[in-house]
Order: sequence, then structure tokens, then C-alpha cells
Amino acid sequence: MNITNSIKLKISLYLLYILAAVSIGFGSLYFFRNNIMPYHYSFLHTNFDELNAFNPNIIKLMTAFMKIIGSSFIGIGLGILILTYKGIRLRKSSSWWTILLIFTPASVVTYIITLIVSINITTGPKPPSWLALLMIIMLVLSLLLSSEILRKEK
Repeated sequence: MNITNSIKLKISLYLLYILAAVSIGFGSLYFFRNNIMPYHYSFLHTNFDELNAFNPNIIKLMTAFMKIIGSSFIGIGLGILILTYKGIRLRKSSSWWTILLIFTPASVVTYIITLIVSINITTGPKPPSWLALLMIIMLVLSLLLSSEILRKEK
């Protein structure tokens, strides 16, 4: 392995570790929160009191969905962390493909949904679509930089 590939692999590893941390952080934010996010209220054109007065089960249900999403992103982040440390670092192509397959659907769907929600919010806070896009860019960059492991293992 030459110096250029070694540097590319190190940058890829750092990007994947950061991506894992961001995924775990985002997941933790959703999982440990006991109320829906401010942009959810903006999307619904309401506030806590109005929504709670209409039907308190809506907030409970949305909070439960947030916990499902949060735990999923925590699991994905931990998976990326383990696959990066045990696989990408050791140049295992199966880890490269697994990271691609576990993170792409979640990040792309998250990005699309945040865009749809943002477009439908006329006033108030909007979801961080930029964060979902940044995560996709980090994934693509890190996998491109480490793609030499696919050629080496063949």
C-alpha cells in the first residue's frame, strides 16, 4: 500500500468515526427526548397546549416514533463504529459494503423527509436538513476514499 492510499484510508477512517458519532448523537437526541421537536410543532401549525388539548395521544405516539428513530440511529452509529474499527481499518471489503447498505437508506430517507417537512413549514423552526445532507456527503466521501480496499481484497 502506498502513502497516498494510506492517507486516504486514514481520512476515511476519521470521517467514518465522525459519522458514527453524529449518528449516535442524533439518535440520542431523539431517543432521550420526552417531547416532540420544535419543528414538529411548526409542521403541524400548532403548539404543545393546542395539540395536547386536541388529543394527548398524538404527542405520545410521535414521541414513541422519535424513540424508534433515535434507537435506530444509535444502532447504526454503533454499527458503523464497530465496522470501521474491526473492518475498514483492517481493509475488509465486507465492512465497506455493510456500512454502505446500513447507512444509505436511513440517511437518504431522513434527508428526503426533512426536506418535505421544511418545505411545508411557513413559520417557525425547521428541521436540520443540512445535517442529513452532511451525513450523506461524509458517507460518500469516506467510502470513496477507502474504496481501494475493494480492489486490494479481490
